[in-house]
Order: sequence, then structure tokens, then C-alpha cells
Amino acid sequence: MITPKYINITLALIASSAAAVGAFTTTRTSFSPTSICYPVLQLQPRASFVSTPLQLLKKDMAATEDQPLLKAVENPADIDNGKNDLIAPSIYAAYTAALIFIIYQLRDAIVTKTLGSTALAFVTGALIWDNLIISIGSFFFKDIDTNPQKYKILKWLSYPRFTFHAIGVPLQLITVAEMGKFAGVGFLQSDVVQIGIILASFALAIADRLKFARSPGIEQTIWDKPPFGALERDLVKFGYVEPDFAYVIPAIILALSNLIVGIVALKSGVDPEVGKWMAFAGLSALIGNALPGSLMTFTGNLGEAGMQFGLLEAARIVYGGL
Repeated sequence: MITPKYINITLALIASSAAAVGAFTTTRTSFSPTSICYPVLQLQPRASFVSTPLQLLKKDMAATEDQPLLKAVENPADIDNGKNDLIAPSIYAAYTAALIFIIYQLRDAIVTKTLGSTALAFVTGALIWDNLIISIGSFFFKDIDTNPQKYKILKWLSYPRFTFHAIGVPLQLITVAEMGKFAGVGFLQSDVVQIGIILASFALAIADRLKFARSPGIEQTIWDKPPFGALERDLVKFGYVEPDFAYVIPAIILALSNLIVGIVALKSGVDPEVGKWMAFAGLSALIGNALPGSLMTFTGNLGEAGMQFGLLEAARIVYGGL
């Protein structure tokens, strides 16, 4: 049975224990008999400086409610470059229109259909798709970094950009070989050389696509390097996840081939008009892709359109029977 005597002893022990805790949790400068007598009062100010986990959680939740959600992809293209958003996609729309004009003219210019003339039409069509998708993406898919459905649609529309372009560019070497043969370029007169160029073109196209198949694919282009005022920041398009110089080698070979064969054709004197337009085609592609910085984003495609125009004028002579 618990008697009042034992209750008093127990209360005394509890009081002394609390006093001891107050003494050890109080700083040396504030230690005094008063703090031992009133340990609870001494501890209360210290508690006001320490936030419990529940208090911290409430603060975090309150702060989060005041902040907008972050985008899934932080796109530097969202930074205003101070230019009208319609300028950049309109440039690509103009390229698309020019290439449509070229392929329309090719339809009437090509009377004699060969592997080379077919490759010329195919590459022109591939460039139409390339410029069209960049233009459409920049006009109507500005919000793909927050809209997964639009992101998926534009990504799938972009795959043919890379595939058609990569396959067509090497095959257009066949066009260059046929035009050079017509213009009297000596080493292109051999059927063996012509067949060798055909085989090499197909091999180059296949090797390029095999390399791409082993790569991580394509992703949205993030404009994190150009100046804030660069016009290309208004473009919404996809690019290689892992850009590789090997992807541009066929385009360089094609541009140089046009230029070299064109110059040789000019000197041969058989049909200098063909040589002139081939040289123009090669120079257009090389200059357009050689300009520095963000200019090349626009001049590169302009150079390709110039190349196709030069080859169109040569095709009027070579495949048109003029």
C-alpha cells in the first residue's frame, strides 16, 4: 500500500531530477540557484529557437504553395531575345517555299530519268521536310517542354528529317557523277567509276544510318550556348543527343564534289554551263555552312537550298535534253 510518506519521497526525487537536468542544460553564464529552482522556466526560451520537424515541414509546404511548379525541361529558348517570335520560323518557311518551287521545276526539267535524277528529286524533297518541320515546330510547338503530347508528336515528325536527309545526301553523289560525265569530265567517263560511285554512295548512306541506330537518338535542342539575343532561340526543333562530326562528312563530300567536278567541267569546255551551275551549287553549300556562330543555323539551310537550285539549272541541261 502506498502511503503519503512514499508519495512525498517520490515527488522529492522527481523535483531533484528536474533540477539536475536544468542545471546541465543551462549555459555556464546563466547558471544560478534560480535556474535550479525553476528549470522549466529556464528551458522555455531555448525551445523558442529550435524548430521541430513538424514546424519545418509546415514552413516548406507554405513556401512551396507560393512558388510555381518548375518545368519538366528548363528551355533557355524561353528567354526573350528581344525579337519577334515569328521571324525565325518565317525564315524556314521561306526556305520551304523555295525548295517546293525547285522540286516543282524539277518535275518539268527532268525528261530523262536516271538514278542521279531520282536522287536529286529525293534530296530536294527531304530538304522540304527538314525546313517544314522546323518551321511548324517553331510556330505551333512552343510549349513542348511542358506538353508531353506535343513533345512526342514533334519528335516523331523529326525522325524523317534526319533519316531522309542522311540517306539522300550520299546518293546525290550519283547525280554529281552523272552531270560530270555529261559535261566531259575525263575520269567520270568510265562506267566502272560510275558503278563504283553508286556502290560507295549506298554504302555511305547505310553506314550513316547504322551509326544512328546505335546512338541515343534525338532530343529537343536546348539553346544554352548562343547569346541571349540570338535569333535561333526562337526555333523549336530536335537534334542529335550525341552530335558527331561523322554525320556531316557526307554533306562535306557532296559540296566539295560539286565544286571540284564543276571546276573541272568548266575547264573541259564540253559544256561549261553545267560546270558553272555545279560550281555554284558547291560554293553555296560550303559558304552557307562555314559562317560562324548562330548565323549558320540559318545560312546552312540557305546554302542547301542554293545547292539544289544550282543542280536544278544543271539538270535542265543534263536531264532535259537541251
